Amino acid sequence: MRFTVIIGLIFSFSAWNDFINAAELYLADGEVVQGKLIQIEQNQFTLQTDSGKRTFPADEIIRVESGKLLHSQPREGLVILANDDRIFAELLRSEEDVVFVRLNSCPETGGFKIPLETIQAASFQWPSNRQLRTELIQKIARKDQKSDLFFLNNGDNLEGELLGFDASTFRFESRGGETSVPRKGIRFFTINPELINFPQPEQLRYRIRLTNGSQLTVSSLILDKNEITAKTLFGAELHFGLKRLVSITPLGGQVVPLSDLKPVDYQFTPYFSQAWNWQQNRNVLSGPLRVGGKEFVSGLGMHSASELHYQLDGKYAAFQTEVGIDDTTQGKGDAEIVILVDQRIVFQQAIQGASQQTVLVPRIDLSGARELILKVNFGKNADIQDHVNWCRPVLIRQK
Repeated sequence: MRFTVIIGLIFSFSAWNDFINAAELYLADGEVVQGKLIQIEQNQFTLQTDSGKRTFPADEIIRVESGKLLHSQPREGLVILANDDRIFAELLRSEEDVVFVRLNSCPETGGFKIPLETIQAASFQWPSNRQLRTELIQKIARKDQKSDLFFLNNGDNLEGELLGFDASTFRFESRGGETSVPRKGIRFFTINPELINFPQPEQLRYRIRLTNGSQLTVSSLILDKNEITAKTLFGAELHFGLKRLVSITPLGGQVVPLSDLKPVDYQFTPYFSQAWNWQQNRNVLSGPLRVGGKEFVSGLGMHSASELHYQLDGKYAAFQTEVGIDDTTQGKGDAEIVILVDQRIVFQQAIQGASQQTVLVPRIDLSGARELILKVNFGKNADIQDHVNWCRPVLIRQK
């Protein structure tokens, strides 16, 4: 009996170890590799597959997915960095141009500091209501402010210069001089864009996503014995278990997120008179890109009828993406999406919000191509709720 129990425990531990290491690795050449993620070192990823160990250069990887799900929406605070990274953490205090935070969901990391000049906005408590979360993101997306803005829980907002805060008090400089208010009265604050300084490196780096919803760009990434060590772009070192990792996206290698490129042209044709602009890494309402309950970190938000033009200059080998109607339409929306390469239609399909899932576009050959066009045409219901998300669109560089 004791022997049986020991065997069962060994089996259970082995099965659990396989689970926390399970991964799907998507390569730039189109191959998808399944296995156990066992090591990341010197920009090399090693998987244990059914056929043995396989190691892949990070610059040839599109992304790595662990299969783990995001936890329910955290009730911690949220810090949004200038590069759109998001850190769900408890905001402890601010002093001398840094904000001190603590990742309660990753106790291995503990507390660290974030330079204020890298922060776009921060909320002391992330709303549990999806509509409130979307409204907050929309307000943060404003680019016309000329000072720090402080949004109060009663709906009012103030402007000035942030001086600091602690557990009980929030201090700022305004036209009337230095002002202190109870911290619990502040809902969130945004930083004057003119004061933000957050250079983006060109060398290989990684965007990681954690089970608490945080997404961070890190300059180095090491996995050893199920423990990850990562260094953020602002200098903090993070430590957490592999079980907390949702995905890894290498940046600066063979794969280029289309949302990182500036289109050469945008054209919009209104159905009546309302104009819609395209959005980078957000839906057309400036909220998160979400289809079928799944949120995507990178992508493009577009509305019918519109088109984005990208100049390729023969630099790329392939293009791939998923596309769907944003969840904010609540199952409504009906549009036609078209992809053209050098004015030739290579993909065309109607999509409906009722499907509540993305359409996986077959990998598109771009060998020698000069131009890529993404179009969203009117569907069966004119332009009603045609909130189209291009999810994880990437270009693959020519070798």
